[in-house]
Amino acid sequence: MNLAAAPPPLTPRQRQLFWLLTIVCAATRFLATARSLWEWDEALFSLGMRAYDVTMHHPHPPGFPVYIAAAKIVRLIAPSDFRALQALNLTAGVLLFPAMFLLGRELRLRYETAIVAASLCAFFPNVLFFGGTAFSDVPSLTLVVFAVAMYLRGCRDANAYLIATLLLAISIGIRPQNLLVGLVPGAIATWHRARASVRDVVFAALLGISVAGIAYGSAVVASGSASRYIEAIRAHGEYISRVDSFRAPGRPGLWRLFDRFFFKQYQSPALSAITTLFVLISAAGAIRNRDRRIGLIVTTFAPFAIAALLMLDRFSVTRFSIGYCPMFAVMAADGIARAVRQRADLELVAGGALAAAFFAWTLPALTPVRRELSPPVLAIQAVQQRIDPKRDHLFVGFSMIPFIEYFTPYVPFQRVLDERAMPLSIGRRRAWLLAEIDSTKPHGLVFARERDRLWNIARRHYFEVALEPMATVAEFGAGWYGPERSGADEWRWMSRHSVTLLPPASGDTELRVQYDVPAELIAQLAKVTATLNGRPLERFQSGQPYVVTPAPNGAKNVLEIDIDRSVPPQRGGDPRELGLRVTALSWGPA
Repeated sequence: MNLAAAPPPLTPRQRQLFWLLTIVCAATRFLATARSLWEWDEALFSLGMRAYDVTMHHPHPPGFPVYIAAAKIVRLIAPSDFRALQALNLTAGVLLFPAMFLLGRELRLRYETAIVAASLCAFFPNVLFFGGTAFSDVPSLTLVVFAVAMYLRGCRDANAYLIATLLLAISIGIRPQNLLVGLVPGAIATWHRARASVRDVVFAALLGISVAGIAYGSAVVASGSASRYIEAIRAHGEYISRVDSFRAPGRPGLWRLFDRFFFKQYQSPALSAITTLFVLISAAGAIRNRDRRIGLIVTTFAPFAIAALLMLDRFSVTRFSIGYCPMFAVMAADGIARAVRQRADLELVAGGALAAAFFAWTLPALTPVRRELSPPVLAIQAVQQRIDPKRDHLFVGFSMIPFIEYFTPYVPFQRVLDERAMPLSIGRRRAWLLAEIDSTKPHGLVFARERDRLWNIARRHYFEVALEPMATVAEFGAGWYGPERSGADEWRWMSRHSVTLLPPASGDTELRVQYDVPAELIAQLAKVTATLNGRPLERFQSGQPYVVTPAPNGAKNVLEIDIDRSVPPQRGGDPRELGLRVTALSWGPA
């Protein structure tokens, strides 16, 4: 593989097929155009469009500054924030096929293999679905694929090298992880350019650093201050480490997740098996023949893939695998070529059939997304129509907070944990709960989307959302002080010992208590314990869900919480003995 020499020129017939497939792929992107936003991150991106502030998770860290800035430009002509974000995705989806074909050409793949690789990548179910949403994954992918292709071209062309660096820096302005993708091709191109002109390398480095620096510098300025921005990054990193990464308690071992990240990310069992078979054929052939082309594509995208396995949410593999799907598209196309012994006609037929099968499998899942409003949006409309702040008290589950903040920023609400929420107080107004439904049986207004194949492609959230009257509440007895509020937050202090009566329940029931320990008691290593109906809850921790057996015969459930130290009453200050500050409580079917 001689990267210093240009690939052979295309014949007129090859150009015609390329443009035909480009048009076909572009047309199919519109079949995935969602009617409304649906997911948590889409709501955060929309909030970022309205008032950018990473410290408020508008959007979430590190802020996606290039994505939001580009969408703000599109917003000048787009009818809504969501449509502006979505327009970027559609544009990126249209350009993905040419980007992958260019990458295949620069890898020195045969024309047919490059066409098949580009087709497979464009029609993978996750790429097709998320290309019609307001997520940043597909724009990030298209930019970084173009960057890698231009780096390979940069081995012989100084201008391409500079363009590659610019594109990589812009993609890093969307997702910093793209730096992992650009490392190997960037190093190869830099080695070639340094032999020709050190000035090109220096200028490219300054260009890349400047663009990425301006992007994230703008995010810092828009978020208020560097210290607040850095603290938001740190807290978000700790959350990922604690909840999503391989160090998270309860996360399955890496060997148990390996197939989910690298074999089953397409979600169709049959198509996953076929694609994986071709990938393995490619890997075996590349090792036997020492094929540097496959080695290069693997070393380019494998660092991102490994980082995803180690650090990212295992329940969102279909989305996060978009970042490294070009590696599997190229390897599957190469495996097809090897299986048919590089017969051009059979290669195009087999590759086209696999891409068409992916499209046919995905298409039914796109119909409800394209035609119907999402459950969260329908639920918000119900809030707008039915909730009167003068008569009603609205409680909102954590996962619905971005939606209520974006669509109804002037409706007062109280923040609670989830669908099982037990408010810390209820006044005389009617109490309503807006929450995503995960496992309970809601009553009231329920908005749902059919799961079917969509359940395997999208993130498994927000398929059911309910606006329901709250019929059961907890009773806060001995040891509790009155409720306190600040904005959407509510809490109660307790002394060293508290008693709470929870409603009757049947079957396995989930209990969660979210609390804070005063700083001085943390320093004193205060111990917190709890019992339910006289049975201790092992290793009682804030926010930890406990599946318990409730009291029999419809009796109320007695929750007792103890802390072995407390903050004594303060002369001239708070006269209360303070033990724990409870900020949320939930109790309901597991």
